[in-house]
Amino acid sequence: MPLRQQSATVHILGVGDSFFGIEQGSSQTASVDHYDFGLAGFNADEVRARLSEMNLKFADKTSKESFKFYDQDGFQVQVNAPDYIGHVS
Repeated sequence: MPLRQQSATVHILGVGDSFFGIEQGSSQTASVDHYDFGLAGFNADEVRARLSEMNLKFADKTSKESFKFYDQDGFQVQVNAPDYIGHVS
């Protein structure tokens, strides 16, 4: 997986036309704030509908480019299209 972007706390790895991103949490104890998938063919409304079927919660109900939700294990996950630039600084 080639490294596409990085900063002191964020690493974005390329996976074909998609990507996997991980961001370090802010606490002193090693932690992960969230992980991120850039999905080929991403459609926010379709993903939200599927998450709703699975009874998973998400706060942002309007963004078409990216949003976060909590998976069944309580981890925060971000999903977006693979060309999403994000806020890596």
